[in-house]
Amino acid sequence: MNLNIRTKDKLALIPYDGLYIDDTDMVDKGYVTVYSKDSEFELGIYKTKERALEILDEIQNILKHISLQINNNNQFVGTTTYVYEMPKD
Repeated sequence: MNLNIRTKDKLALIPYDGLYIDDTDMVDKGYVTVYSKDSEFELGIYKTKERALEILDEIQNILKHISLQINNNNQFVGTTTYVYEMPKD
């Protein structure tokens, strides 16, 4: 099972390794950034922390869906690669 994430600018496809929100620029610059956890690759910049959290919720739901495709023998059933495209806004 693989999940890849296409960056907001569409220029990169990054393997999922966990995500985190950095809102340190929210006060000064008015935006939050979603990063790939291990590589710290910028996946997208959004106007509010709430929007960034909505995106993490969407990705979490995809991961739940993927985990439901494991059968009783602990074998993966179905498509093995998913791509999530970071929304523009």
